[in-house]
Amino acid sequence: MSNNEKWYLDGQEPSLRMWIFTQMSMGAIYAALVFFGAIAFVLVLVAISRLLPDDPYAALETGKAMLSALA
Repeated sequence: MSNNEKWYLDGQEPSLRMWIFTQMSMGAIYAALVFFGAIAFVLVLVAISRLLPDDPYAALETGKAMLSALA
């Protein structure tokens, strides 16, 4: 009639501790990815801000000076 073999076990008993550990580990990995992603985003913004001049109109003044020198 029935074999009484549970097809989902594959010869091992389910472990609630292992399931909890797996879920908590995946949560920690996701949290670390979000954390380091936010840090990387801030560092990219800092790097871009250091590339830009302090005076936002300095590039326009340089361009005007070059155009007036050529004309």
